Amino acid sequence: MYHSELVKFIDAVPKAELHLHIEGTLEPELMLRLANKNNVPLKYARVEDIRDAYKFKNLQSFLDIYYEGMKTLQTEEDFYELTMA
Repeated sequence: MYHSELVKFIDAVPKAELHLHIEGTLEPELMLRLANKNNVPLKYARVEDIRDAYKFKNLQSFLDIYYEGMKTLQTEEDFYELTMA
């Protein structure tokens, strides 16, 4: 394929912008572990409670669990662990 043909092909391929907020990838088990490690009180006592909260009903229920998880991320090590997970 010639360079100009390749460029035309790439231009024609459908594209999407994908991104995520790393805090939004926080799994319930890690959230609870980080909360315990960092002495951060949570609204949820058990992994199952956190998992249930991930069943969003609306934007506010999503934001509630998102911010609950964010507050457990206190140190560079916490973000490293989240990234590796």
